[in-house]
Amino acid sequence: MQPPPRSSLTHTLQTPINPIMASNGNDTVNPPSLEGLSIEDKSTGPANNAIPNGNVIDTSVNSMPSPTDPDAIQTPSSAAPGGANQPHSASLYVGELDQAVTEAMLFELFSSIGQVASIRVCRDAVTRRSLGYAYVNYNNTSDGERALEELNYTIIKGRPCRIMWSQRDPLLRKTGQGNVFIKNLDTAIDNKALHDTFAAFGNILSCKVAQDELGNSKGYGFVHYETGEAATNAIKHVNGMLLNEKKVFVGHHIPRKDRDSKFDEMKANFTNIYVKNIQADVTDDELRELFEKYGEVTSAAIARDSESGKSRGFGFVNLVKHEEASKAVEELNDNDFKGQSLYVGRAQKKHEREEELKKQHEAARAEKNSKYQGVNLYVKNLSDDIGDEELREIFAASGTITSAKVMRDAGPESTESTEDDKDKDSKKEPEKEPGAEDGEKKEGELEGEQEEKPKNAKPAKRPLGKSKGFGFVCFSNADEATKAVAEFNSKMVRGKPLYVAVAQRKDIRKNQVR
Repeated sequence: MQPPPRSSLTHTLQTPINPIMASNGNDTVNPPSLEGLSIEDKSTGPANNAIPNGNVIDTSVNSMPSPTDPDAIQTPSSAAPGGANQPHSASLYVGELDQAVTEAMLFELFSSIGQVASIRVCRDAVTRRSLGYAYVNYNNTSDGERALEELNYTIIKGRPCRIMWSQRDPLLRKTGQGNVFIKNLDTAIDNKALHDTFAAFGNILSCKVAQDELGNSKGYGFVHYETGEAATNAIKHVNGMLLNEKKVFVGHHIPRKDRDSKFDEMKANFTNIYVKNIQADVTDDELRELFEKYGEVTSAAIARDSESGKSRGFGFVNLVKHEEASKAVEELNDNDFKGQSLYVGRAQKKHEREEELKKQHEAARAEKNSKYQGVNLYVKNLSDDIGDEELREIFAASGTITSAKVMRDAGPESTESTEDDKDKDSKKEPEKEPGAEDGEKKEGELEGEQEEKPKNAKPAKRPLGKSKGFGFVCFSNADEATKAVAEFNSKMVRGKPLYVAVAQRKDIRKNQVR
């Protein structure tokens, strides 16, 4: 059976882009108005596992394919549903579903198109919570085509669903042919608006705007065309155009592994340098002169406040050759420049810095965990009157203690007030005529008294909060900690049996509970 004609799969635009438009950023391409159907969870609808026409809804996920890759839209390179081995079926993937959406609700919506063979909402094998996507199978391909064209982006439980042909072969989903990446999108552009904007250039298999955990747009998205020619045509006409007054970048999607390899190459041949700890009075020309002795400088700029124009203390310098840039970093880093020790290093993108900081944080955390592994004890069921010192004394016989801490609630704020403040509030002088000498003198005396405070006075200590009934004791080595667990676990202390065990991280405890 041949795939359905392209005309039956093509989505038409309400307001198509004019392909003659120049892509110079001066014209604007506005996505059409967002309109969608809606469906409500009706109390009179069918039960979850029963369908009026006698079909049974299967909710198991054992044989179903995995969801699409979140990094990019991965769809089949052909629009033929179910592949060549399944010519008489039409299986649709329905994504972006609310967790409350059930099979019965989907049946109510999709059965309006034609006879539904089966519906499956994919769920977690343990918790049985919805994974946010489902599969709908029709008995014939034409019904699947109509559902894809008429029901795509329908509002279900307050969220527009995203429908595409299901493809069981992961190799076909991951080819990437015809996949287009769009960035710098306005936050008002959603899946439907993006689809309608790009549908003028060819048949779209899938379209998605990336969202955060709150459902807000991340400012980029993906459009997967049926053919590579359609993708090239879209890039040619939309790249650099204005969508909702924002200039967008449109290009071929590059898989993550290719991006990483290209990124490693860029790091090894950098020419752009980041400089910080720059004195506020240093100019761009002075920064350029500092680096010109290492080679030709193409640009040098200090970041400045947009309103005041004052230096923000950092800038960027770009040299022509990597060798020159590398030498400048090596010789100028930690060098004094106008009384400031400069930091000079390779310029990094924001995501790269975040990844680097994340790795440093994880490494420090792992080092800390390994340092205290087996020596830090968790002590529970403590009496309310036991403090840090008492806790240390209880366990001192087992070995050398490096720290002992009883966990407490936050202490109340200090509300003490001096007698002078009380007198001042209760005994106010009657108002006098402005300019009266006595009045001026007394006011002056009062101001002087308020200003006379001990220079070295320390703020009052915050009172300790109520004990939470547990704490931690850290020993100098694992043998002493093991000895303390054996001696004090279940031991009666002030009328209460202690629980003593080696302290564990929260994530490890959660896994053990599961």
